Amino acid sequence: MQYALIDNEKVEATPKKNGRCQLCDQEVFSKCGEVNIWHWSHKKHESCDGWYEPETEWHRNWKIVFGKENSEIVIKRDGVKHIADILTSNNVVIELQNSPIRKPDIRKREFFYGERMLWILNGHPFEQNFSIHEERMLPSFINTAKGWVNYNTGEIVNIKVEQKRIGSFYWAWPRKSWSETERHIFIDFGKEDLYWVKGGMGTNNGRGQLVSKDAFIKKYGGNAELIHLVLGQRPTNQIKYSPII
Repeated sequence: MQYALIDNEKVEATPKKNGRCQLCDQEVFSKCGEVNIWHWSHKKHESCDGWYEPETEWHRNWKIVFGKENSEIVIKRDGVKHIADILTSNNVVIELQNSPIRKPDIRKREFFYGERMLWILNGHPFEQNFSIHEERMLPSFINTAKGWVNYNTGEIVNIKVEQKRIGSFYWAWPRKSWSETERHIFIDFGKEDLYWVKGGMGTNNGRGQLVSKDAFIKKYGGNAELIHLVLGQRPTNQIKYSPII
């Protein structure tokens, strides 16, 4: 957990502190070593929430972007409680998923949080197996004195934006547990865009579009001035982009 309660205030872990868990109200203590990210831990159990996964810097940075007031929010439905990673001001649940997850757990989480939920997946662990193919859309547009125009609608468009938004992907060794997901999934490869999967999630081939991370953060009420936190340095072998003519 990134946050615990001290005197009824949500606070981050700092050395040699005790607090209380928001979910179960039991005592938790801070773990502030030199290897793992600083976090709060239960004294007897790893977590009281079965949907917990170990906190990483990637989780922490996304939560900071959306603010303490919107991060690690307890949601109760039909007598059951879970901690949502992020609950936006517009009541959209954003679940951050770093590690592999079983298909039944995906179903349970999506059912509990309902339709106003989306996923952000950390794509770093599988980015070398994931290739995005950007399809050029120039045949659908004509260049006029006013700029590029969609000749079907007459709309003036930013052709550079349009060119990069629709495409397909190939995923070697996909995480098949995601093949039946019913919520929107955005994959974070640490770049300026998120990859919004539009079909074929959990399979070798599918379609999706690149979405500006800045626009995503602004749409869901995060602080775009902190975008640098989710634009981390990537390894030398980065995700591969292959334009299709």
